[in-house]
Amino acid sequence: MMWAGPYATRLLAEMGAEVIKIESPRAWDNVRTLLPQPGAPEPWNTSYYFNDYNRDKKSLTLDLARARGRALFLELVATCDCVIENYRADVLDKLGIGWDVLREARPNLVLVSMAGFGKTGAERNLVGFGPIIEQMAGMASTTGYGDDGIPYKTGISYGDPIGGLAAAGAVVLALIQRRRSGHGAWIDLAQRETMAQMIGPAFAAAALRGEAPTHFGNRDARIAPQGVYACTGEEQWVAISARSDSEWRSLAHVVGAPELASLTLAERRARQDELDRRIETWTRAQDPSAAAATLQGVGVAASRVQDANSIHDDPHLEARGYWVKLPHPKMSAWKQPASSWRLVDAKPVPRRHSPLFGEHNREILCGLLGQTEDDLAELSAAGVIGDAPVNPGIG
Repeated sequence: MMWAGPYATRLLAEMGAEVIKIESPRAWDNVRTLLPQPGAPEPWNTSYYFNDYNRDKKSLTLDLARARGRALFLELVATCDCVIENYRADVLDKLGIGWDVLREARPNLVLVSMAGFGKTGAERNLVGFGPIIEQMAGMASTTGYGDDGIPYKTGISYGDPIGGLAAAGAVVLALIQRRRSGHGAWIDLAQRETMAQMIGPAFAAAALRGEAPTHFGNRDARIAPQGVYACTGEEQWVAISARSDSEWRSLAHVVGAPELASLTLAERRARQDELDRRIETWTRAQDPSAAAATLQGVGVAASRVQDANSIHDDPHLEARGYWVKLPHPKMSAWKQPASSWRLVDAKPVPRRHSPLFGEHNREILCGLLGQTEDDLAELSAAGVIGDAPVNPGIG
């Protein structure tokens, strides 16, 4: 559900894997009803968020808390190379489909368990969402401004895609190992631990020198001035970094402060607040793209800070064919990012929209597992499968 597991399996789908997403009619992926397309029917099938992280997959609904659902799931496992589960650590065993059961269904199975805190240890049964993972992995200790001592979470649940990337890599490695040895593998992938590895420099400084993390905000210990400065328009910004004395001299002249052009790095670091105010006096009268172009023209490192709207019209991304529009039976066309990795000769592109709820029930249950139409009707009447969530909300 949500992001980490779906992101991992989206990456695998982009690599060419057949991915089957399993949801219960009573406990579906809550992202299905998050930010649905305005005015579109069936909000559980029209979420922008869900469509981004679940394209190129098939949808099978099964209530794994029921004996019939578990039995069908295990029949499916016997045909699969890998199972990825994004549950809390104890859920798989409580459902009666833990590692020993899965391995009996498919002896050389690869299982990836993506619990927030892993399958062992004192915190194993805690629920872990991306913002929590950030705090407990130490990332928040590196964020913030100046000496106020207040940590900030990132604007996105950064732990989720990091866990997803690690899981996709783990699956590929496990399949390579299985090809060589014939053995499957159970991978205990704690999202907290994968996230902690992303703060390497701060972790090393603390471990080797006992240094507490420093909150630089947008500044840098070796560069001054550096920051993000407000421009014309609502929440429009330009990022600027004066990486050398010569860049600073050019910047000082552009922003109308030639009398400060001779400041040394040490002097600039000591007067950063003052310099930031002088720079922003100039940037506030500038369009962010124009400001960046002007500064780049005189050799100063600068770039517009793209927001969720401007990035969709970025000419560089357009030129690279970054955006795709996938036909969807319930939604009007909208831009989605293409694969973030490129095989230059093959040019892979997404193949199909994210699956409708239970869209492939008949294909998988009848075509692959040998169920009959009467079986499907019985399973639907019992609530084991469904073509819509039970009591869906929106939000």
